[in-house]
Amino acid sequence: MIIIYYSLFQVLRWRLLPQFMDIYYHLLTAWGFSQAGGYCGWDFWQYAPVGRVHIYPPVFHLILVFFTKIGINQIILAKLMEVVVPIGFIIVLWNFIKRNFTPRLAFFVILSLGTSFSFFLSLSNYIPATLAAILGFLAIQQLLDRRVVRSLLLLGASFYTHIGVSWFFAFAILLYGLQDKQYRRRAVLVFGAAILLSGPILFRQLAALKVISLAGINERYTCEFKPLEYIFAFFGLISLFKMNIKYRLFLSFFLASLAFLLYPYRFFSAQGYLAVILLLGLELDILWQHLRGRRVWAKCFVFLLISYFLFFSATVLIERGENNNKIKLKIFSADSTLTRLFSPARNIRIASNSLWFQDEYLSAAKIIRENSQSCDIVYSSLQVVGVSLASIAKRPTANGLLPEIGALINFDPFLTSKIIVLPIDYSSEALGGLVKKYNLELIGKTKMFFIYKNLSCNTRADIRRAGISFMAIFLITCLFVAFYIYGSKVYSYVMWQ
Repeated sequence: MIIIYYSLFQVLRWRLLPQFMDIYYHLLTAWGFSQAGGYCGWDFWQYAPVGRVHIYPPVFHLILVFFTKIGINQIILAKLMEVVVPIGFIIVLWNFIKRNFTPRLAFFVILSLGTSFSFFLSLSNYIPATLAAILGFLAIQQLLDRRVVRSLLLLGASFYTHIGVSWFFAFAILLYGLQDKQYRRRAVLVFGAAILLSGPILFRQLAALKVISLAGINERYTCEFKPLEYIFAFFGLISLFKMNIKYRLFLSFFLASLAFLLYPYRFFSAQGYLAVILLLGLELDILWQHLRGRRVWAKCFVFLLISYFLFFSATVLIERGENNNKIKLKIFSADSTLTRLFSPARNIRIASNSLWFQDEYLSAAKIIRENSQSCDIVYSSLQVVGVSLASIAKRPTANGLLPEIGALINFDPFLTSKIIVLPIDYSSEALGGLVKKYNLELIGKTKMFFIYKNLSCNTRADIRRAGISFMAIFLITCLFVAFYIYGSKVYSYVMWQ
C-alpha cells in the first residue's frame, strides 16, 4: 500500500519534474555523447570552448542517448526517469528484504524509508546513484544465491553508473563476506573481480584526482538529521549482534556508509541514510514482535510510534556558512515522505524546490535555437540556468555543473559565447556595461531572462570524437549480456572440474 502511495504521488508531481539541477547536466552530457558518436572522456559540452576532463560514469548517459535516439523528448524522458527509477528502487529494496529475511521486516523497512523526505528526494534527484543502488542490491542477491559471475557483473556495472554508491555496495559485500564464513570466498572474489572489471573507469578517475577539488561543493555545508530515527537505528545496531549471522549484512551497510562522510548531506540525508533505514526497520520489527502479545497499551505504543514515523517525523536542518563556522539550526515538523508528498509546500529547502519553469525555459530555448548553430556556445550568469537552457536547446555552454572539476584554463565566457542569458533583475548599470563592452544585441526577453547575441563572437565549441564508439558500446553490452546469461554455467563447470 505504501509503495502504491509513493507511485501515485510521483505521478501527481509530474508537473514539477524535472525537479533537480543534476538531470540537466545528464541531458547535456547525453547530447555531448551524441555529438561525439559515443563515450567521450573530454567534457567539451560544458566550460566551452576550453572544456574539462570527463570522469562521470557513462551508463545513465548512454541510457538517455538510447531513448532520445528513438525519438523520446528529452524533457519527457527526464520526467519519466524521475518517476520510474525511484519507485523501481523501492520495489527492489522491498523484494530483497522480503526474499532474504521476512515479509514483515520488508514492510517495516519500507515504512522506515518514508521517515525521511530528503532520502526520498535523493532517489529522484540523483538518478545515477539510484540506478547504481538497484544494481548493488541485485548484485548482493546474486551473491546470496551463489551466482558469483552475475554478482560481479552487476557490481561492476554499478561502477560504470555512479562513483560513490558503487564503492558503498562493494564495501558492504566485502564486509559481509568477512563476517559470514559461508560467503567469505565468494564475497572476496566478487569484490576483487568487480574492481578489475571496473579498471578502465577507475583508472580514469584516479588519474583525474589532481584536478578534483571539493571546495565548491555546497553539500559540505548542509545536512539533515533525523534524531529519533537515529536513536532507534542505534538500538537496531545493538540488537543485530544477537541475531542470525545474515543480519550482519545491515552492519556491513552501516560501516560501508562511512564512505559518504566527505559529503555530510549524502551521509545523513541521502545514500548514507540507507543504513539507518535498514536498522530502523529492524528495530521496529523487533519491537513489534516483543510487544504484539502484550496488553493494549503496548499495542497502542507501537501504533503511535509507527504513526509518528509515517506522518510526524521531525528533521533537524544543519547549515554552516561557506566562509565562516557559524552554524544555523532549523527544525521541521511533520517532515516524513508521506506528509511531504501530500503537502509539497511544507518545509521548503533547496533540494525540494523545483527548478523547472516550463514556459520560461522552453521559450528561451526556442530563441537560442533560432539564433545560433549547433556548435555556438551559450552562457548565463547563473550556472544552473546556463546548463539547463543549453541542455534543452541542445547547445554547448560556457557554464558547468558538478564543480569538483573546473575548466582546463580560466577564460572569459562573455567573450567566447554567442548567446548570453541574464536574469531579468540584472543590474541595469552592469548590463549597459556588458552590452557596450561585448557588442551584445538583445534578441529576446521573457519574464525571467534577457537573451543577448554576441555579434563579435566567432568562437565555437570544439566537438571531440568519441574514445569508444556507439558500435563498440553495443558490442560490449552484448558481451555483458552473454556473460550474464551463460557465465554462471561456465563458472560452475570450471569449479566442478
